[in-house]
Amino acid sequence: MVERDTRDARGARDARAAGGEQPSGERMLHLNLFMRLYGHHPAAWQRESATRESAFDPDTFVGFAQSCERGLFDAVFLADAHLATFGALHNSAAALFEPLTLLSYIAAKTERIGLIGTLSASFHDPFNAARSLASLDLISRGRAGVNLVTSQSDAEAPLHGMPALLPPAGRYARAQEFAEVMLELWQSYPHTALAMDKVGGDFIAPGEFRPVSHHGDSFDVDGVLNIPASPQGRPVLVQAGASPQGRDLAARYAEAIYGIGSTLADARDYYEDIKRRTRAHGRDESEIVVLPGVVTVIGETLAEAQDKKRHLDSLKSLDRQLEVLGGYIGMDCSALDRNDPMPELPPLDDFPGPKGRYVMMQTLSTADDGGRVAVGTMLERISAGGGHFTSVGTPSMIADELATWFHGRAADGFNVNASTLPEGIDEFVDLVVPELQERGIFRTAYEGSTLRGHFGQRRHSPAAPTEAAA
Repeated sequence: MVERDTRDARGARDARAAGGEQPSGERMLHLNLFMRLYGHHPAAWQRESATRESAFDPDTFVGFAQSCERGLFDAVFLADAHLATFGALHNSAAALFEPLTLLSYIAAKTERIGLIGTLSASFHDPFNAARSLASLDLISRGRAGVNLVTSQSDAEAPLHGMPALLPPAGRYARAQEFAEVMLELWQSYPHTALAMDKVGGDFIAPGEFRPVSHHGDSFDVDGVLNIPASPQGRPVLVQAGASPQGRDLAARYAEAIYGIGSTLADARDYYEDIKRRTRAHGRDESEIVVLPGVVTVIGETLAEAQDKKRHLDSLKSLDRQLEVLGGYIGMDCSALDRNDPMPELPPLDDFPGPKGRYVMMQTLSTADDGGRVAVGTMLERISAGGGHFTSVGTPSMIADELATWFHGRAADGFNVNASTLPEGIDEFVDLVVPELQERGIFRTAYEGSTLRGHFGQRRHSPAAPTEAAA
């Protein structure tokens, strides 16, 4: 967890100004909200203000999105999982709508905010996925994005008639082919094919189609998608990868990646690796936006923000906290005491679970002297965001930390994980966003109307209609 004096951040900003570097320029910070019911802190649902009625109320999520649109965010994001419970996590992450359905509802009640949903290449076929996403893209007039994942839980596999997931290499090979087929399908029906030739009597101009003929290891697809291009050309591809395969998949195809980084140093290493891989695939590094997660706890004073976090932490019993830790590191932690040193963690390559979370566990379990921190310290570090960069303080302090990461090539923006919702996002929009605007690193108005336009990237289909000011 990052909960430090921000004098270093202010000093870095002042040093840049003294050196003649403009804090703004053309590069602007991007903001995305991770929409999790009640908030990102696993105990957020245990607050007195949290109600059961809001658990599957779509207007709860509409409210989150409308607050973000008021704050000029690039997008809102929905994760996904197919299980009814999350085992040891005991949190509200299990209250999940099917993302594309809910985002279609949100699209009708918003105007500018981008809409990113998660979809698993392990459990879908590319035609239906491409069609559903293209429909959302048209419904929202070019605001759709997809976080393409491979899934990680064998417990989900029987729901889809599978005994288990493919091994990691097989999952990523399937995901790469999945992405390639989706991209081909989205290109197969350019907007120019919608001819409406009233004189000749042709509604469609089949000669404009670009039929797909794909025959690979996982998919055989012949034909044309039956949904035309949107104002942004096609949905934005997003990835969340920590393993070498995941990073390379993102660098090859994605336009945004939900990054990892508990500390500034780790985030810089991740950022540079993604940019290097992107360049190696013949792309400009600006074609992918790196968005590490940040958990925020905001107060009028640092003491107030720290009290908010302590209160949330206190709502979760020690045995539940140890269960969560055990799930993250793949060990039984039930017998540990707060004063015990953290157990030694095996190398990343030997860990069978989610790599991104585990990398953060490795970092946070290590003390400054290279030893292992106490279990109680570890629980405090992971309590709010499971290892993600956690910023606790006043709006100005939080803005300083975000600016330091942004200027220091650790982030192009952030996947904001507000510790509580809806309060946390309203506080961020009303208090932190103005601080970022004052520093000249965040927009003061939307310039475009599509998600790709918000990311400052070119439209991806030359046959799609032009988006003004994007």
